[in-house]
Amino acid sequence: MRDQWSNIALGALVAQIPFELRYTLFGLSNLQWTFIVLVVTSASLLFENRQRLLNDRLVQAAALFVGIQWLAVVYAPEFHTNALKGAIRFTAGLLLLAIARISNKHQSVGRVWVISSVFAAIYALVAYAGFGFTWLFRTEEFYIGQIFQRLSGSFEYPNTAAAYFALSLPIVWWSSFRPALRSVFVFLLWCAIVLTFSKGALAAIPVVVLGGAIFSHSDAAGWKTGAAFLAIGVVAYGVLLPLQPYLWERPHGPNVQSPIAAEYTTPWNKLQEQPGTYGQIPLQIRNTGVTKWRSQGWWRVAVGYRWWNAETETFLKVMPFITKLPRDVNPGETVAIPAAFQTPKEPGRYILVLELFSSNLHWFSQTGVVPTLIQADIHPSISRAVGQTDLSSFYRKEQTPGRLTASVPRSSLWTAAFRIFIAHPFGVGPDNFRLQYGKYLGASGWDTDVYSNNLYLELLAGSGILGLAAFGLMLAAKPWQFEPSCLAIAVFLVHGLVDFFLMTTPIYFAFWLLIGFSNSMSRPAVRN
Repeated sequence: MRDQWSNIALGALVAQIPFELRYTLFGLSNLQWTFIVLVVTSASLLFENRQRLLNDRLVQAAALFVGIQWLAVVYAPEFHTNALKGAIRFTAGLLLLAIARISNKHQSVGRVWVISSVFAAIYALVAYAGFGFTWLFRTEEFYIGQIFQRLSGSFEYPNTAAAYFALSLPIVWWSSFRPALRSVFVFLLWCAIVLTFSKGALAAIPVVVLGGAIFSHSDAAGWKTGAAFLAIGVVAYGVLLPLQPYLWERPHGPNVQSPIAAEYTTPWNKLQEQPGTYGQIPLQIRNTGVTKWRSQGWWRVAVGYRWWNAETETFLKVMPFITKLPRDVNPGETVAIPAAFQTPKEPGRYILVLELFSSNLHWFSQTGVVPTLIQADIHPSISRAVGQTDLSSFYRKEQTPGRLTASVPRSSLWTAAFRIFIAHPFGVGPDNFRLQYGKYLGASGWDTDVYSNNLYLELLAGSGILGLAAFGLMLAAKPWQFEPSCLAIAVFLVHGLVDFFLMTTPIYFAFWLLIGFSNSMSRPAVRN
C-alpha cells in the first residue's frame, strides 16, 4: 500500500511538471505541494531502503554536491537567506533522486511523462493560436526582437518551455507507444520547440542524438531511428514556415523597422467623465508595418483598452469593450473607427490606454508599438468634457544611468560570473549570482531575476570550484547509455551551455528525477 501511494504521488508530480500554476497556497505552487505529498508518502520507503541508498554511488555523489551547496550558504559573503532557499531547492532535488532510485515503476512513469508532455505541447500550440488561458501560468507574453510572439504554453517563460520539450523529446520518441503515435507526438513537441525560438534547445537536440549515436557505436538500426527523429524536426520546421509572418513578411525597405507597426491619431487626449459611463472616441489607425491586419479569423486584430490608475500605478482588472476592425487593413492603409470604452466605477485620475491587439500577438505595445493615451478625470459631480493636454511625460521611457535590464548580453553575464569566481573561489552562495552580478559589471542597479545563462558558470559563481567539481562527479557516477533518460539529461546539459534552469521548479524537478531513474525508463533506443 505504501508503494502504491508513493507511486501515485510520483506519477502525479510527473504529470504536473509542465503545468505549474502561478497561483499559490501558502506560498507554494501545485507542483511544490505535490512534491511535499510525494516526500511524505515515500518517507518510510526511503528509511527502509536507507542502506541501499547510502551504498549507491550516484546518491553519494549527489549528496556530496548538495552538501557543498550548504557549505556555500555558510560561507556566502551576503544574502544568506536567499542562498539558503537555493540550497533547499538542491536538497529537494536530492530527495527526488533518492525516490526515483528506489522506485520500481520507471516504465509507468515514462508513459505518464510522454502523455503529459504531449498534452503540454498541444495546449501550447492551441494557446499560441490565441485560445489558451495565459493568466493561469504567467502575467505577460514574450517576443523575439519585439516583433513575433514566442511560445510559452503552460510555462512562465519561453526558454523554460523549450527546455522541458527538448528534454522530453527523447523520452517520447523512444517510448513504448506505437511508432505512428510516437511520430505524431514528436512532431507536436518539435513544433512547440520551434515556436519558442530557443536556439539553445534546437541546437542541443541534434548535437546530443548524433553525438550519442557516435559514442555508443550504434548499429544501423540506431542510426536509422535517430535520423527519423531528427527528420521529423525538419518537417515540423518546414510546416511552420508559412505560418510565421516574422520569417516570411520581412521589411521591404530601409525605413520599415518592424513587420508589426501602427500609428494612432485621436481628436482629443483629455477626458472628464462620470464613473461607469459608456463612451466612444474617434480613432484613426495607420498600418505602418508590412503585416496585414485581419478583421476575421484566428489572427484577427481589434481595438481594446486598459485603465491605468495614476495613483496606484497599476492596471485595473476589468473586462474591456472590444471594437472590431471594419475590414482587413493592408500595409500603408488607414482605418477610422469609433473606439468604445467604459469609464471605471471608482472615481479617480486614470490614463486610458487604447491600442490594437490580436489573438496571437496580444497587445501591440508588447512588440514596441506605442499606444494612444487619454488622460481621464473620473468623478460623479462633473460633466463630460474633452480637450488637449501634454502627455509627453507618459510616453517618454525613463532610464536610470548605469542600470542593467534583462537584456544584458550573455557575454557580460559570463564575464560577471568569472569575476565573481575570481573574487570568491568557493562561491557567493547558491542562487546569489543574480543578486551580485551587477556590481561586478560596474552597474548601479540591475534586474535580480536574471541568471548567468550558463549552468556551469552559475554553479561556479554560486558554489565555487568545489561545487562545479562535485556536479561533474555526480554526472560521472551515473551510467551513461544511448537510451532515453540519458539522452534527455544530455540535452539538458548541452542546453545548459547557454541557459540555467536548476532554480526553475519544473525543470529542476525533471532533471533530478531523470538523474535518479535507472536506464530502464523506456525501451532501449536501438529498438524501433
